[in-house]
Amino acid sequence: MAELGHPGTHLQSLILDNTAAKDQKIACLKTLRVVVRNLADPLKNVDPKYRQLSMSNEKVKSKLTPCPSGIDYMKAVGFEVVREGGGNEFLRMTKTINVSHMQACLAELNAAIDMLVPRDVGTNPGFTEEKKTPEGIIIQKSSAKATTANVGRLSEKQKARLLMEKKRQREIDEAKAARKKTQDQIKQDKYVRENDPNWESKQSAACVKSGNGISTFRDKYGE
Repeated sequence: MAELGHPGTHLQSLILDNTAAKDQKIACLKTLRVVVRNLADPLKNVDPKYRQLSMSNEKVKSKLTPCPSGIDYMKAVGFEVVREGGGNEFLRMTKTINVSHMQACLAELNAAIDMLVPRDVGTNPGFTEEKKTPEGIIIQKSSAKATTANVGRLSEKQKARLLMEKKRQREIDEAKAARKKTQDQIKQDKYVRENDPNWESKQSAACVKSGNGISTFRDKYGE
């Protein structure tokens, strides 16, 4: 079954959904996070019980059905709708799991939840900075608290835009990593060519497929 777009697109739709209440969105996102967190665990994701959700379970159903984009998200990460005897319906992961992809999805889910539920800075003293005035009066400052307040004032469209920006940045980082891997491979191949006495030049796969080698100026026109 083909993926229905990028999972992040469905997260954006979920955040912007005007038909679902904020509490319903949060409940749906937290359910998705539990599922994806289990799939991001190499030990758990081989266990069938972590690879499916029963849509016949009223608790699960009550958290997912108010937000259709949540079910679309599940399909986008690889789940399929499976119906069994007795009218039971499941969302089941039937494909091989890419752990790094699931970890990236987990990060996006955490970001989405943080947008809807700003963290209570007051519960984390590590964010508080204390300063004394010349009179000895202690002043508590927290830049994180101000940041949280700003996030809380963002509209849902702005929150969704931030989520998509994070997704784009992740894709840029992944592209950079892929380019670096390619460059490292080229350097390694060059080292082998220069230092391995058993290395022999061979036609590339493209040349073999076309039946033509790479012609030089001398091949075409002579000395």
